[in-house]
Amino acid sequence: MKPIQQKKQAPNKKPKLRFLPILLFFIFILWIIVQADLGIDNPFVQLVQQIPWGDKIGHICIFAGLTFFLNYALSHASFKLFRIKLLTGSVLIFCFALIEEFTQLFFPSRTFDFGDILSDLVGISLASILAYRNVLAASK
Repeated sequence: MKPIQQKKQAPNKKPKLRFLPILLFFIFILWIIVQADLGIDNPFVQLVQQIPWGDKIGHICIFAGLTFFLNYALSHASFKLFRIKLLTGSVLIFCFALIEEFTQLFFPSRTFDFGDILSDLVGISLASILAYRNVLAASK
């Protein structure tokens, strides 16, 4: 009787659609940014403006979503900076947030606001904490 041979397992390949959520969400965010820069009314912006603190809540949610999707797409890749482990996706989204906020200085229809940067940072931090928890839970 021959021993049963186990099938060789294929290396763990990343799903091809892993980047689709971040790509679609990023396109959506860019659409909103361009419309705001041009001073065009946007139904999403109008909705957020009707909610108390809606602008700040929107920044938190948008940047938490971007951070979550990018960290997922990058398989929670990280690097160390001065002994601190940082998620690559979180750092990239924070850089995007800073650039986007500072470009508002050049558009008369936009207003630069440190509160928006703080809200972006809160959203990025929340998504990063969730990502760290998921990575730690998966490694157990």
